[in-house]
Amino acid sequence: MENKEVVMIPFVAHESAMNRMERANKRLWVVILVMFIGMLIYFLLPTEVVEENTQDIDNINSSEIHQSIGE
Repeated sequence: MENKEVVMIPFVAHESAMNRMERANKRLWVVILVMFIGMLIYFLLPTEVVEENTQDIDNINSSEIHQSIGE
């Protein structure tokens, strides 16, 4: 049989790692909750469509591109 070494982790180190992981998980859940609430607010707010005045731009200079806006 092979010699398998058993690695013993001190209890203090294990508890420290578990506490860090728990804090990280709590922060993750808070971020997820804030993002979810933000998305709900964003999608549930009424949207207002503002129609801007459009104008045609013709013959500004012969060297410029002639274009019309808002057609």
